[in-house]
Amino acid sequence: MKKSRTKIAATALLLAAVILVIPAVYGVQPDNAGTLYSAYLDWLQGKPVGLAKINIQTPEKLSGAKIVVIDMTSQKPRQLYSGDLYTPTVKIERKPMGTYLETKVENGRVESVEKVRFMPVTLLIIVANENYWGVKTITFEPNKPMTTLNLKVPLHKGKARRGGIHVESIRTEDHGEITINGIKTAIIRSLPGTTVSWVVGRDDAIAYESFSQDWVDKPDPTMWQDSGSTLVKDKEISCAISASDGEVRLVTSNVAYRVTETEICTWLWCRDIWTLVPIRIENFHVTSIGHYSGEIPAGMPVRYRDRSENINSFDILFDGSSDNGGVYFTTTISTQVCGGAGVQVCFTGNVDTYRESATGYRPHYHVTINNWGHHTRLYYAYKDGNGRNYYEIYLKWGPADDSMPQPLTASDKE
Repeated sequence: MKKSRTKIAATALLLAAVILVIPAVYGVQPDNAGTLYSAYLDWLQGKPVGLAKINIQTPEKLSGAKIVVIDMTSQKPRQLYSGDLYTPTVKIERKPMGTYLETKVENGRVESVEKVRFMPVTLLIIVANENYWGVKTITFEPNKPMTTLNLKVPLHKGKARRGGIHVESIRTEDHGEITINGIKTAIIRSLPGTTVSWVVGRDDAIAYESFSQDWVDKPDPTMWQDSGSTLVKDKEISCAISASDGEVRLVTSNVAYRVTETEICTWLWCRDIWTLVPIRIENFHVTSIGHYSGEIPAGMPVRYRDRSENINSFDILFDGSSDNGGVYFTTTISTQVCGGAGVQVCFTGNVDTYRESATGYRPHYHVTINNWGHHTRLYYAYKDGNGRNYYEIYLKWGPADDSMPQPLTASDKE
């Protein structure tokens, strides 16, 4: 009996530590401590869960603001948090997807380290009060059990409608999908004597623009606001799209967007926040747009392959974004696109494709040299002059030239 009482007391102390002490260690506010406790119980049962602490910043502190966090990763949008906290902690799925090799150079040696890849998580964050509203999407890979996200949510000024109710109500409804076709996604340049392929693997992701608006009844097709970039990994196909012998080809995507409506009501005001979040690439299409004789614009770091290496096939890889995901392409959708379930939602305007992506999830280029001709060197350059995070490559034939001194790095030779 004494041992049993001791065990019960120890369990009670452990639970108290989980509920009171551990949240403080992880910086979780007491109002949100139940989330950590729930995650702890899931961990004990071996469930693949993690935590995301979200630090929300807005251009100004809003009085009486409501915060809503919605998980857009699963088949249906799932509300993870609604309340007053600017730093909510939410429980997310942390599903392993296999392993990959990450190459590092340490002390002059090239080493490959095996790492676990986790399914990316997409969160939709809404901030609203009586006079302002704002929406931000973010996609991240939960490499650690606890992830901290620092987000700047832009604000739009607009008076909310009167509440007219006596209870607080925050609900999110799924209104199906619409598909936006012909979004510019990549450009492929080849040289005479070469075949260049843009390769999109099973786990690769591409970032497209998300949209939002505050509207009482049905969204206005022309009033969608930018809500940031969203990495889209779900694809109906994986492929290698090629261009040869000086051809230049443009790749476009058909992208499915999920339509959601989040109604936020307090005693004094109500808002209906509508969102379009890209969730799936349905297809790729290719168009020839010209011929390329081979030039590299000034200011781009140049790399090369020499004929003497006897390597006629190689990959051109990309780093994770280091420039806050700048815009790669802008596509104008001039014909109204409509869809949705239960309510018709339409879109007209510009859609941005971003060069933002996580390392290990980026499409790459594969170059095959079919005929060197009289050339001794093939030069290539990333369009981004500050790194290797831009989905665009320029090529040039030439002789060995000491004025272009940048040889291949170890990571280029993978």
